Amino acid sequence: MLLKQNQALRRDLQTARSELRTIRTRDLAAAARGDLAALPHRDTALEELRKERDQAVATGRRAEADLVALRSVVQRLMTENTRLLGGQADAPGGG
Repeated sequence: MLLKQNQALRRDLQTARSELRTIRTRDLAAAARGDLAALPHRDTALEELRKERDQAVATGRRAEADLVALRSVVQRLMTENTRLLGGQADAPGGG
């Protein structure tokens, strides 16, 4: 279950990064054409793109934090399982 969650979080992070790259590319292309300063209606479009970028960055950061937390949980579980399995081998009739 944790591995599936880990994979889902990685996909979310990759999606957020991809969206951020797309937004950055659009911003750079628009700036290169000089469209941002020339057209006032672009201000609202730019603001919307910034909001989308901020949301994508926030999603990416949350996904990354969740991924770190899940890695920590998995490490603790592996340590505990190793300890428990080692105890079973030492128990009479175990192993």
